Parts: sequence; C-alpha cells; structure tokens
Amino acid sequence: MDVSGSFLLAGLLAIAACGSEAAPATPAPAVHAAASSCANGSGFAASLVSGRGGQPTPAAAAAWFARHGGLTGIPAQGWRQVSRSGSGATVESGAVTLHVIQGPDQTWHVDSGNRCS
Repeated sequence: MDVSGSFLLAGLLAIAACGSEAAPATPAPAVHAAASSCANGSGFAASLVSGRGGQPTPAAAAAWFARHGGLTGIPAQGWRQVSRSGSGATVESGAVTLHVIQGPDQTWHVDSGNRCS
C-alpha cells in the first residue's frame, strides 16, 4: 500500500466513527466558517497517518479528497481558499467547508470538514 493509500485508510477509519458520541482521540482544528453560519449540518475529522504525499495546494487537496475520501456530497470542483493561518487553510465549495493542513513535505491534506444542510 502506498502512502496515499495509507492516508486514505486512516481517514476512512476516522470517518467511520463519525456520528458516535465519543470524542476523537486527537482534536481536529475547528472549521470556523461553517460553525458560525450553519445551524444544521454534519462534520468529520480524519486522523492523519502521514503528512507526506499530499496535493500542491489547499484547493487541490479538497478536490482529491472529494474523489478519494469515501464521503458522498463533497463537491469535486469549485473549491476556493477562504482563509489561511500558518500551516492550515480553510476551503469552501457550495455548502461544504474543509480544513486542510500542510505537511512537512509542503503538500496539503484534508483533516476535517463540515457540510451545512
């Protein structure tokens, strides 16, 4: 299994637990834009195995996650960066907001998100 396969597996394992009453083992950065404007929605947090082998930009990481992350309702296109702070950024497309982080190899990975309904 390559690095992106390991990353995807870890993300899917974290996503499978979404909706349970248990808190995630490691806290994920808050997705501020969705939290302030969304009364009803769903969210997820991914536990990253490796911060290497991601995408070159935050928007590209979101598009990759839409295709390979295993969640429905994540738009494949239309991603725009709405904020950035240090090694984290927030991207939006439609009613979906994703938080992405920059790994040690300077590539980007989705680590959490929210979908407004």
